[in-house]
Amino acid sequence: MNYNDYIKEIAERKALGLHPKPIDGAELLSDIISQIKDSSNKHREDSLKFFIYNTLPGTTKAAGVKAKFLKEIILGESIIEEITPEFAFEQLSHMKGGPSIEVLLDLVILNKDIEIAKQAAEVLKTQVFLYEADVERLEEAYKKGCPISKELIESYAQAEFFTKLPEV
Repeated sequence: MNYNDYIKEIAERKALGLHPKPIDGAELLSDIISQIKDSSNKHREDSLKFFIYNTLPGTTKAAGVKAKFLKEIILGESIIEEITPEFAFEQLSHMKGGPSIEVLLDLVILNKDIEIAKQAAEVLKTQVFLYEADVERLEEAYKKGCPISKELIESYAQAEFFTKLPEV
């Protein structure tokens, strides 16, 4: 599905009293990101809303595309006025695992900028949905001397993702 098809579907669903379907496809989200990057695009404002609010989290193909774009923003490869690096980290924190964890681990393990690595680690400490492969990446980074990976392993060992939740 492309952007124009999505807009038609939204109109059809609205006529039936339904909200737009969440975005789960990579093609549609790629169209939306292209429109966000084009500051003169007439659909840019709506595209920003769809990107931020309508993209399914988790392990969907759209979540993979979203996580990679947020990584570009954090690294300064894409400059989007409405999505600061801090807001990009916040978006990653709400994505519930999968591609967002991969991106956060990349920012901790592969990134040379220590401040970005520390921010990514703080978000990772709040994440519950790590797979065995994610933990193995942390272990491998620890063995190679990455000090932040040790901090993350200790945080998970102490279940800080749970114990540091706000009081109910």
